[in-house]
Formats: sequence, C-alpha cells, structure tokens
Amino acid sequence: MRKHVTFLMILLLCLWPACPAAAAESVPTPPDIASKHAILAQAGTGRILYEKAADEKAYPASTTKIMTALLAIEQLDPTATLTASESAVQIDRDGSNMGILRDEVLTVEQLLYGLLVHSANDAANVLAEAVAGDISQFVDRMNVRAAELGMTNTHFVNTHGYHDSEHYTTARDLLTLSMHAMENPLFAKIVSTAQYEIPPTNKYTETRYLSNNNALINPMRDHRYRYSAARGIKTGHTQDAGYCLTSYAEKDGRRFFCVTLNAPIEDGENHSFLDTIALLDYGFDKFKLESISDVNEIVATHEVRYAKGGEQVVLSAKEPFEVLLPKGYSKEKLTTEMYVEENITAPVAKGDVLGRAEYFYDGISLGAIDLTAVKPIKKSYLRMIFFTLFDLIFNVWVMTPLAVIVLILIVRALRESRRQRIARERRRQQVRRDFYR
Repeated sequence: MRKHVTFLMILLLCLWPACPAAAAESVPTPPDIASKHAILAQAGTGRILYEKAADEKAYPASTTKIMTALLAIEQLDPTATLTASESAVQIDRDGSNMGILRDEVLTVEQLLYGLLVHSANDAANVLAEAVAGDISQFVDRMNVRAAELGMTNTHFVNTHGYHDSEHYTTARDLLTLSMHAMENPLFAKIVSTAQYEIPPTNKYTETRYLSNNNALINPMRDHRYRYSAARGIKTGHTQDAGYCLTSYAEKDGRRFFCVTLNAPIEDGENHSFLDTIALLDYGFDKFKLESISDVNEIVATHEVRYAKGGEQVVLSAKEPFEVLLPKGYSKEKLTTEMYVEENITAPVAKGDVLGRAEYFYDGISLGAIDLTAVKPIKKSYLRMIFFTLFDLIFNVWVMTPLAVIVLILIVRALRESRRQRIARERRRQQVRRDFYR
C-alpha cells in the first residue's frame, strides 16, 4: 500500500508543473466586456495590457471635450474672463449644456469646469472662439493637434462631440490624447472633481451646481460604480456613439488608463462603467510592480580605449527600475537586451550614460533604462600615443599605398631577375657556339 501511495505522490509531483493552477501565467486572462472598443494601458510606459478593436473607427461623443479643454488650457489664462457670443451659445439644447447666456461673463477656469465636469457644449464653443476667433478655425487646430500627438485615425468636425459621421476616433487614439492631457495639472485637477459651483454672474442670478457625469468619481451620479482608485477623466454619450468613457486610476504605485467606447446599457447597467471597472480591476488584481534592476548591480562591462591600465568600464542601472509583471510571473520569461556604445574612449566620468538595457517578458517589451559608469576611468596618454601611431601605421590609407609600392618593387625585382636569367642563358649559348667553331 505504501509503495502505491509513494508512486502516486511521485507521479503527482511530476505532473504538477503542467497543471494550469500551478503554472506561472504568461498573460493573465482578461475579463469579457460588452463595449465594442476598449484599451487598457499602464500609465507612464504606455504598455498595452488589453485591447479590443482598438484601431477601429468609433464615435467619441463628449470625450471630444478632452481635446477642446487641452487646447484651451494651453492657449488661455485660467483667470481671464470671457464674454459669450450669440454664435457660441446657439447650440442644440437637447445636448448637454450649462445654460450660458449671450454676453454672459465667465472665467476660463469656470468654463473649463463646465466643459469637463458638466460636459457643457456651450462652454466648449465659448472657449473655442476665445482661442481661435471662430469655431471652424478652432476645429482645424483640433485636427492639427491630433496629428501632432500621433492620433492618426481621428477627425474632428466640432468642439463637443455632437454626432457627425465625419467626427470619429479610435480607442487607441483616445488613449493617446487622455495620457497627454492628464500630464497637465489643471486638467487633472478638474477631471477629478465630483462637484463644482459657479456663483451668480452678470446674466445669471443663481449659483450653478455642476455634478460630474463620471460615476467612478462621483457617487451622486450612481453609487454602484464608485471606484476609489479613479482620478478622472471624461464620459460621453450619443445614440450613435453609445456610452463612452476614458478613465485614469492609481493605487499602490500602479497607474492605468482605460478607454471604453460604444458600450451598451443592459438590464439597467451601464457597461461603460462596468467594463472600465472590470478592466481596471484586471490591471490591479493581476499585475504587480517588480523591481528588476538595482543601481548597485553590475549589468555589463566593456573595454575602454586608452584606459589607464587597460581598465574596463563597469555599467549599472542609472536608477532603480520597476516594471509591471503578472502576479506569479515566470522568471525564465524575463529577458534583457543590452545596448552598449561600441567605441568607448577614456576618460570616462562616473555616471556617464554609455548604454541602455531593455527588459522583456515573454517577448513583450517592458521598458528600458540607461546604463551608467559606476566609477571613473582615467586616460593613459602613453597608450593613446602608442595606439594612435599603431592605427596610423596600419591605417588603410597608409597600408594601401605601401602595399602598392611593395607590389611594384616585387614585380620589378621579378622582371629584373628574369632579365638577368635570360642574359645569363644567352651568354652560355654564346660560349658554346664559340667553343664549337
């Protein structure tokens, strides 16, 4: 009986690595989502953790206002006051607006809160006219800026995202825009705001109370979707676009951007929020930050031309480097590629950047870090003179003419030897002729 038990234990141990539960995951299984287009990326590195039809054309709805806000923040003073024109406030009132009246005076900052928190179409137009003079020229700037950011599959025709068949983007392009916009502190502050108040103005006698449409950060919209790690950024919805959401979340040093487009409402559940939560949970629950390089760790060594004593330079990471890896990752799948300068010449100062190390997991790039010299390398002038003369003597421009000269001399010597041999043979023949006469 014991022999049978022992045999079964050995068999189980042999088979254990092949069991799905025990094997290290290469890529964790992502959630199943209802949104037609989606993408999840690590902030900072831009590494894509999940995507679904991310390059297919989609309608952005009010996520368009991210671009509108970005241009306004880049061009306008937040404390400046703007007067709303009649053309700016003449919008379709079935769309989102904050009821701006003609000739009403508001600050740029108040309009930005109206734009991003309340998703106000009229605020978008007032800001657009202040930036470019008229809405048409502002839209042109939106498209130029999109091209500058590398949004190659995006085209805008208005400032706010009201539906137009020629007004489109992709999940990947919207991710690019969101990541760039969140680098601006004012933008990041506004999109993380749940509630905002605008006091009475010259045309409006009551305080405006703005409530963020993003339920991830504003439980007053729908407490079911509150997500504590969320920090923004923008919702959107039209009948043709479905429900859209671009989001940013951070927790325990991990930061993610998520975009979901054309999400449905099913059984009373808004899948733009449900899918975003599922994808963000996937990032936080399935991945962890792992330190894979240390400033005290020797990464590579390399020869240094003219180094005193022939010393080699020692390279280490410029700074500690953390990468996002699946929890329970396999160390065998973690690889590194080194790029070190070929012709390093002394002197070398401590901290000089002389290469890069790029890290991969299962063939996917995790990022790269600079490699720097751990200590200085002094120059040997004697070695420099010796190798300079050596290189000069054996330089191709020197050796080639010398080789030609030597070849000419050899040819001449061979010819002279042949001429002398022929002359000697002639003399011998002449001697024999003279003897037999």
